[in-house]
Amino acid sequence: MFCQHCGAETDVRKARCPVCGADQRKRRFSFFSLIAVLLACAMFAGVLVCDYALHKSGATAAVTSPAAYTAQTVPPAQESDSDVVYITHAGTKYHKDGCMHLNDTKQEIALNEAIREGYEPCAVCFPEEAE
Repeated sequence: MFCQHCGAETDVRKARCPVCGADQRKRRFSFFSLIAVLLACAMFAGVLVCDYALHKSGATAAVTSPAAYTAQTVPPAQESDSDVVYITHAGTKYHKDGCMHLNDTKQEIALNEAIREGYEPCAVCFPEEAE
């Protein structure tokens, strides 16, 4: 084998040329590096496509706490403390008891308090109030 830098004859088992000290190993692009770059590009493209689709449909991708909407006003027709609805720990909607969207984490709350905390009506339980 000959050194690619100085042309001197070198030992195949040596990583460096004995004359000039140049690295004799062939540089190869790692297959795993290529896969990692392709996966990163695919994930980025997926995020862009999903964000565009959500934007076109009018939906929002932001995950916010229902408490962030505390400035929302309570409509006068819904100010009764006797109205009870149910919320879940991870949800942003309030429900009637027995709704198919409720799970084991349901929590009872007054309707006006749910609205004040930023919860919105479930489209299944409250179709007339849901947007």
